[in-house]
Parts: sequence; C-alpha cells; structure tokens
Amino acid sequence: MGVQAAMEFLTANKVIVSREDVKADNNKENITSSLEESEGEVKEKSDPSVGKEEMMPDPENLSGLDKDGKENKKRELDVKQLEEPASEESIGDMIPKKKRVRLSRLGQRPSSSMPHDGSPSKAPNTLIHALPLGLADEPSKEMLEEFRARYILFSKRPPRYSKTHDTLDKPHDLGCMQVEKKTWYYELATSAVWLWDEHIDVAFYYLRNKIRQFPELNQRKVTTVDTVFTSKVRSLWTVYQSAPDKFDWACCDSIFMIMLGVRVQNGASWWDVNTVLMPIHFEGLKHWALVKLDLTNWTIEVYDSLEHEGPHNSKVREGIEGLSNFIPLVAEQNSLFEFKRRDPPGNYPIPVTIMKDIPKQANGGDCGMFTIKYAECLIEGRDVRYWVIDARMKLFREWMACYLWAHAKRKLEQSYKSDEDDETAY
Repeated sequence: MGVQAAMEFLTANKVIVSREDVKADNNKENITSSLEESEGEVKEKSDPSVGKEEMMPDPENLSGLDKDGKENKKRELDVKQLEEPASEESIGDMIPKKKRVRLSRLGQRPSSSMPHDGSPSKAPNTLIHALPLGLADEPSKEMLEEFRARYILFSKRPPRYSKTHDTLDKPHDLGCMQVEKKTWYYELATSAVWLWDEHIDVAFYYLRNKIRQFPELNQRKVTTVDTVFTSKVRSLWTVYQSAPDKFDWACCDSIFMIMLGVRVQNGASWWDVNTVLMPIHFEGLKHWALVKLDLTNWTIEVYDSLEHEGPHNSKVREGIEGLSNFIPLVAEQNSLFEFKRRDPPGNYPIPVTIMKDIPKQANGGDCGMFTIKYAECLIEGRDVRYWVIDARMKLFREWMACYLWAHAKRKLEQSYKSDEDDETAY
C-alpha cells in the first residue's frame, strides 16, 4: 500500500501527491490511487504488485492478523473515540516503521485530527470583559440595583459588616488578586474613601485588558504598569545614589521584566509602545497621582488631582525624581535607547511637567479614582478637562465597582478560570 493510500486511510481525506513527490520516492509502484467513498462504505484500490507485508488492514472491517496468523475479531469503533482527537504519537504508532520512514522522506507528517467542538445546537459560553469601551458607559439599571443591595450600606459609613457577613461565599477572581471581603467593593464604590494599592492594581490590570480587547485602543500603542513598578524604581534610585560605582544591576531584573511586559499581567513591551502610564503614591502626602511617560520624545507628565503649589508641589517633584533619573539609566542598561532614541542621546534625567488646568478633586479621598480616570482618558484619547471632573467621581466609583463585581460574578457562574478564556466586547 502506497503513501497516498496510507495518508488517505488515516485522515479520511483525499491526499494528492505531486510529480515531484513521486520522483522523490524511490518506489513509484507503491503510490496507489485514492480512497473512494460510496454509500457510506470505504473501499480501497491498491496495486496488486504491493507486497502483503505492506498491506494495511481493510478500512471496512478493520481486522488484522495476530502473531499466529489467525484472523482477529472485528474491532468495533466507539463514537466517542472517533470524536476525541488523536495525539501525534498514537497516529505515528499506527503507521508501520517502514511507512513512517517513507512519509518522512516525502515531507508528509501525520497530523492530529481537528478537535470536536461540541454540539452545534449549543453555543459555548462567552466571557465579557470587565470594563466597557466608553469611559462614561453606565451599567444597566438591574445590575446597579443588585450591586447596591448587596454591597452598599448607605446608612452606615464606614460599613459595619460583621465578620460573617463581610466574607464572600466564594472569593472573586479579579485577574491579579482574589477579593474575599465585601468591604473591598464598598471602599471602591464610595466617594471620599481612600483607595488601597489593590484597588489601583486591579483597575490598571483591567485597563490593560481593555487595551488588548479593543483594536482602536491597541493601535494607540499605550500600556500601563502596576504600583510595584514606581515603588521599586524609587527605592532602587535611593540605593544607586549611595554608591553608583558599586551598584548591582542584577537588582533591576524585576524592573527589566516589567519593561519587557513579562512581570506585569497582560503587559506590553516598552519596545512596542509609545506611552506608559504609571500610578504613583506619595507616602508623605497619602496621595495618588498619574505619571505619563512618553517614549517618543522622552518626557514625563504628572496628572495630579490636588492643587500643586507650595509644599505639595515640592513633595510631588521629590517623588517623581526617582523616576526621572533612574528610568534613563535602566533604559541604557537594557538597550531601550537603541529602539526609542533620545535627542540628544544620553541617560540624563527626563524632563518633568506637572500638568495644570486639569480637573481637581473637592475632597481628600478621591485621588485614586482621579488617577484611574486620568489613565482611562489618555488610553481612549479623550481630553481629561471635559471628562474627569469631581462631580462625576461618585458615579464613576460606583460604576467601576459594579462592573468589577458583575465580571467576577459571571466568572463564578460560568466557571471560567481566568480572563483569557474568551474575549468578547460589550
């Protein structure tokens, strides 16, 4: 039995062998005609000159000979076995050794069958990503009402959940962390309540997912990092200043990996983007702000929701100093300047501009949400002066908490293990 017939028998498809393949095969007589299907029965046409030792079992009865030369009983095919994809190893074992050599010589490798995709009458579940495309897209009325009934205690601020009622029945998977307490949603949804690192990291994680999900955002070549990056850079800058000549650059491996888009979930390589958005926390001020690093002209813009005059302004600049000075040194070490060139070249500090004429917060607890919304505006290419205003912060906070809660709820109900199971737009 020839190569063509063997391949057709294994794949149930017609295999066409070109003249070049025939010439490459030293045994042309072994090339037989294709299998024909007629009325549900498969019959094989083979060359009479082919030796018995090369004959494959009849595909109709799938019977063969044992060691004693006695005919085995007919093997029945199970429907489930037909539906299950076979591995390359199992298919390779079905081909005699002599045949496998000839198939390899012809450049034809046995491939596994297409996986069974289930019944066409039952569509697979789809996972909707957490954040919608529009900055001001409001959740449905039903979604908001259910969220408020579960997590918002308007009569008690701060909320007084008992230990039993504060714990969720099952942890909510929000990509980069597991949420176990109802208080987490309450703090995110309630205006004037300060946001923790975990709130900021989850929000920026889903902003990165949002960039990947929508092509119009992905084309803007922008990405974000988490709160760890800015904290790590500033701490390493302090170490570097104490002894520049003895500084161990191996300490920057985690920073290198974040810049490569590896150590931050769903991150993008700085070599492939033009803008990086970074949340930064100023310890002395107990305050969040956004840093925009432009890699095309190597500038830093700071979006601060508080008035930045006097002592506040100086503390913000002190906090940005580590990023301005140390990021160029790291970029020089990992050869980023070869792809994102500076004019003039060098590892000198990045110039910093604190943005003015942008919306400010009216209270001290919404700086985290201002930081998130500044980033979302820049990702979508919107003007922050018209979108990130204090009057909307209460709505924005409740909507984001509601979206994240509904997203985690869907993942539990549909048994999705991660945000990568499926990507479907709103």
